[in-house]
Amino acid sequence: MKQYKAVAGPKSVSVAKGDTQAAFNMFADMINQQASQGWNYHSMETITVTENPGCFKAPIPVNYYMLIFERDV
Repeated sequence: MKQYKAVAGPKSVSVAKGDTQAAFNMFADMINQQASQGWNYHSMETITVTENPGCFKAPIPVNYYMLIFERDV
């Protein structure tokens, strides 16, 4: 049987011009951190969450990125 875990990815990534590798390294660090705890990387998914801000305002859809990990239990 598998167990799954979703970890929120960064909402936005800013890097210096020409340094896209820094963004890739950020994701690699997140994956390596989970791997050190026994989790295997499975996939990256996008989820849209609609936040209801309250009276007289329209709902706001926001995209979030999740890194999905799995391990045997």
